[in-house]
Amino acid sequence: MARPPTPDAEPVLADLVDRGYETTRLSGTDQPAAVAAGGDSPDAVTDRPFSVEPLAVATPLDVVARLAAAAAERRATLFVADPETAADARAVLTDPFLRRPDAEGSRAFYSIPDRIRLTDDTYAAVAADGPLRWREEPATPGVTGDGGDGPRLLLEADGHLLAALPSVDGLACPGPDPDAFPYRYARGADKRVHVSDRDGEVGTLSGITAMKSDGYRPVPLPLVPEHHLRENAHLARRWAIAVVDDGEVSYVTA
Repeated sequence: MARPPTPDAEPVLADLVDRGYETTRLSGTDQPAAVAAGGDSPDAVTDRPFSVEPLAVATPLDVVARLAAAAAERRATLFVADPETAADARAVLTDPFLRRPDAEGSRAFYSIPDRIRLTDDTYAAVAADGPLRWREEPATPGVTGDGGDGPRLLLEADGHLLAALPSVDGLACPGPDPDAFPYRYARGADKRVHVSDRDGEVGTLSGITAMKSDGYRPVPLPLVPEHHLRENAHLARRWAIAVVDDGEVSYVTA
């Protein structure tokens, strides 16, 4: 599927100038379209400079990556989007911030395309048909999350528990142990994908597509906000969205 076009930031930059901002255009794939500083912030969301970030799509990973890059530079983020993409971004950004809603009151997480590498250099896999969901166990009275007593991180599908890690920190380098997941896979010297369970190899396949057809699925990494927002995380919450619709600019904030 073709990626939608990146929205034009020029109407937003012109509006920011009218609001008293000084705008500096930037270039490079790892840079925002512009930095805006010193003006009248929409809804007084912040007095920090903005990284102006046009959004072609608003996946959770796209959104958190822009927030983290801006916060590392001590800036807030002003997304630029069409009305549909703006609605998608707002759903990710509003309560619960950068997390999937969960009816049980626990922290639940979006999945991102990254795979989970295990300590033996294989990758985590499961055998399941339904959507995979990551969430923490509901908070237990007296459990603070300090000193390694945080809630377990659960991987579920169709209401069934597939894997459990001691906490979200179990995803950090060097990663989970191989026996944390029911299956694991790796590409061998023969260029084929080798799938194993906790007892040993269960099959070899020509590739990831064939692996999926055989009922095995790579496990996607959960988006844990604190693992992405490592610097000036408070600035990530000082976001705004400039909605561009037929050349007209309006703003959405938290």
